[in-house]
Order: sequence, then structure tokens, then C-alpha cells
Amino acid sequence: MLGLYFHIPFCLKKCSYCDFLSIDKKDRIDAYMRALLKETELTGAMYNKPVDSVFFGGGTPSLPDAGYIVAVMDELRRSYTLYSDAEVTLEANPCSLTKEKLAAYREAGINRLSIGLQAAQNRHLLTLGRQHTVELFDEAYDLAREAGFTNINIDIIYALPEQTLEDWEATLIHVIEKRPEHVSAYALGLEEGTLLYEMVENRELEPAGEDMDLAMYHMAQDLLADRDYENYEISNFAQRKRECRHNLKYWNIKDYLGLGAAAHSCIDRLRFANTLDIDEYIANLGTGKLHYSSYEMCSDDERKIEYIMLKLRLKNGFSFFDYKSRFGEDFLERFRKEVLHVYELGLITLDDRGIAPTRRGFDLQNQLVAEMIRNL
Repeated sequence: MLGLYFHIPFCLKKCSYCDFLSIDKKDRIDAYMRALLKETELTGAMYNKPVDSVFFGGGTPSLPDAGYIVAVMDELRRSYTLYSDAEVTLEANPCSLTKEKLAAYREAGINRLSIGLQAAQNRHLLTLGRQHTVELFDEAYDLAREAGFTNINIDIIYALPEQTLEDWEATLIHVIEKRPEHVSAYALGLEEGTLLYEMVENRELEPAGEDMDLAMYHMAQDLLADRDYENYEISNFAQRKRECRHNLKYWNIKDYLGLGAAAHSCIDRLRFANTLDIDEYIANLGTGKLHYSSYEMCSDDERKIEYIMLKLRLKNGFSFFDYKSRFGEDFLERFRKEVLHVYELGLITLDDRGIAPTRRGFDLQNQLVAEMIRNL
């Protein structure tokens, strides 16, 4: 089974923390979406696999007219076999959601929304460069529920400059009271080249310290657990059976195709990607052929590193049987010293089934992975 990711790179304005490919040139929307339709057609003819998850990410997929998303869904069904119970997610910005768009999404088969709140204080939203207020988020969320969406994720960010523990608690409570099926809580990453990075570098803003970062993460774990959200992946929390099936494909190293500019794909050992240049992407598809800017066949050791790194992001870790079925070797024989070391550090649990990260292992994720792969 295959997962499909569609990159929609258009935004009203780039957020101050964002380093993803996004532009504010609305005049390129039509040409880009036509190219995306062509790529959907061409890849469908090449990959004869049924699709069980779809994800529209960005950028802001809810910014273009809903008719473009409807057209992609129609082409997807013509070019692929889409399972009737497939999870189909669309990322949305509160200020671009309307009653009419939500109705069109539902009719097209979108059955899951991921709405960005980020913070429950308007001053923090201004710092992040968000184009909405908390009040607009509340209105959009209510509209989504009224439209019949029963599977919604809310994105929030912690460790913001000048964010207090009380601010973060208020954000968590605001989210919990909405009772979304899924919550993604990410620590802010200060990425070079972003406006927020420059502001911190110029000492216009004071970044959060490591102790505050960890305190906020633990607060999220505790408050969300109290409301029956399982921390199934290091940054993701879900009600029972509401885990994001599409993102689990990445963490479980399943096949997926990325369509659109800058989108990456993974089919067995082969990794490949589209160009970062939107105009080049449009021109490439105008030839009627697929053009990839990069591709590589992963070695056995590279696949093992990827497996360990991604699987240890999951609460359940991985089983020794799954590892052996993929790589044809006994995990404990290959990594006995490393396993015993991280076990003694309290970073994993270990039993006859396999290994899984502890809460401390989530806290020290980078150290855990580094220790496990140090001899690869």
C-alpha cells in the first residue's frame, strides 16, 4: 500500500519560523496545480499500488480555491486505486477556512484536518508571524466541526521566545477543551535563514532555555495523558485509534510518494525528490514527463540507521522480529553492546519482543539514536 503526499506551497505570508518551501505568489497557483494534476496522472501510470493514506501539506493547502483540491482528488481516483477507508488529511490555516471550502473538502473525500493554532496568546502568534488570531482559530475549528469533520489535529508549538510555563499551560488547556482527536506539539526549531532566527541572533528576542523546553514538554505529556491522549510518537498525541496513519508510514518506513515542488519519495531502497524551484517544477511537468532533481539507492547500513532513528521516535519502538524480517540478521547479536548501554542509561525498555524508548529516552532522543548507531 502507498501513501501520497501533495505539497501545496502557497501562503498569504511566510511565518517567521518556517523554513519549508512556501511562496506568496498567488498568480502561480493555477499553473502549479495543473502541473500537480499532471504529476498525479504520470505517477499513477507508473506505480500500480493501492493508496491508503493521502496528505495535503504546505505551505497552506487551504489557501487556493477549494476547486483545485477537488480536482486533485478526482485525478487521484482516476490514476490510482484509493481505498474507501483511506485517511485523507488536509493542513489548514484558520484564516483561510470557510464554510464553503469545508463543505467542498468533505464532498471531495477529505476526512481529516490538521489546523494550526501554535499558541493561545495573540502576542506569541504575532512573534511567529501567523496570519490569524486565537479567536479566528476558534471560529475555524467550530466551522470544521459543524461541517462534519470528526478527525481533527491541532498543531501547537512550545519553547517560544518569551513564552512562560503559564502561557504554555493555557495553550494546552485551550486545545484540550476543544477535544481534538489528535494533537501535535513541537518544540520550536530556530532554523538559519528564518526571520525568527535572525531576531534571536540580533538579541531582539530571548530564546527559551533547555530547562524550559523540557519542562514544557513534560507538561504536555502529563496534561494530555490525563485526558487520554497517548504520546504515541515523540511529538504526537492521539486519542485511541486516532493516530495519524499517514505519518506512521514515515516512521515505520513504508512506501510513499511525494508530489509537488520539493516533495520527497521513498519506494523500498530508492529515495528521490522533486526540484525546489516552483517554476522549474511547472516547466518539467509541462514536458509531459517526470523529472527528479535527486535520487539515491540506500545502502544496508543507511537503511538500518534510518530504521533505528525513525522507529525510536515511536512509543512502541520496534520488535526484533520486524528488524530481522527487514535485514536478515538478529538485532541483539548485531547491537548487543549498544542495547545494554542505552538500557543501563534508562533510555529504553527491553524485553523478548523488542526495544522501546522510555520517557527519558524521548527526552534524550538524539543521544539515544547516536549511541545506537555509533558503530554503523
